[in-house]
Amino acid sequence: MSRLEQFTSIFGENWVVGRYLLPELKRLGQEQRGMLLDLACGESPFRSYFPKVEAYIRVDLNPLDPEVITGNMLAIPVARQSMDVVLLFQAITDVPNPVAVLKEVRRVLRPGGQLLVCESMEYPEHDAPYDFYRLMPEGLRTLAADAGLHLRECTRLGGLFTRFATLWNYFIMGSLKRYAALRPLALLGVACGNLLCYGLDLLAPHPRLASDYLAILALDDVTSEVSFSSMEIKF
Repeated sequence: MSRLEQFTSIFGENWVVGRYLLPELKRLGQEQRGMLLDLACGESPFRSYFPKVEAYIRVDLNPLDPEVITGNMLAIPVARQSMDVVLLFQAITDVPNPVAVLKEVRRVLRPGGQLLVCESMEYPEHDAPYDFYRLMPEGLRTLAADAGLHLRECTRLGGLFTRFATLWNYFIMGSLKRYAALRPLALLGVACGNLLCYGLDLLAPHPRLASDYLAILALDDVTSEVSFSSMEIKF
């Protein structure tokens, strides 16, 4: 299963998060123009959500295909003030100095540019030794200010039961998937868990208990209020 399918397929570990994240990316993607940098891109699963950009530049420390530029988040191999939007998804907490990353992003952003950050506030330890922090929205706002950026908008992705779905899918059903004979049962468990948790989130929304968020950091001279949203789903 591809990274994007994990968010779009009912059998995907991140399907519930995707119910909140993907509509927001679709909205934001229609607004983006110019040069886009997907930093620490991996598979670039959300590339199709930004159809109007002039160029989609991909940078990763360990490229998965020849199209990706080899580069470090602390020394991005693109020119100063050359990008209109930067994507940084599930990556900023993988380095010991997030402020340095944000300063480097600020260097490559043009005036008026935006940084889109997707992060988890509570996820079990993984990818050691490259797993350093869990970054709350207010923490991101503070670090961004140190780097010369400001937090324009923050959307919490789901609620309490979205968090349950992630843990259930990755750490309980994920254990079953290791055994070929149990994989069909695990996939059924993922689908049932997704539907149950999504339904419970709709019945009892608790956005402050969500484990993930999508934030927009801006590089401009306008000071704006931070907007926290419960992410009502619109179809």
